[in-house]
Amino acid sequence: MWLNNKGFFMSELLLSLSAWLMATGILLPIAITLLGHSMQIRQEADALHLLYDRLQEMKLTPEPLEDSSIERNGRVFRVKVGAADQESRVKVCVEFDGFNKTSSFKCAYSE
Repeated sequence: MWLNNKGFFMSELLLSLSAWLMATGILLPIAITLLGHSMQIRQEADALHLLYDRLQEMKLTPEPLEDSSIERNGRVFRVKVGAADQESRVKVCVEFDGFNKTSSFKCAYSE
């Protein structure tokens, strides 16, 4: 039985390998993009947590806070505290380098 194949095994192997390569070529870029988006969402969530933590600190302490850098999950977040405006609100921004090396920031005003 094995001697009468006449190349059937080789053609079946090449067909299955080409199917695997096509599936990998289509699905791998999608998986990489999804991982990048999930990392970006996590960084934005960390930035918002730091922003609201700083706003809570500003409510609890009477002295003005200064700019700082905080490292969380392997990323450096720069917290910048702005000057008070006419309504005595202070603008607080958290700036970080995103997944694609683009500078992103989240800002909010104190109450």
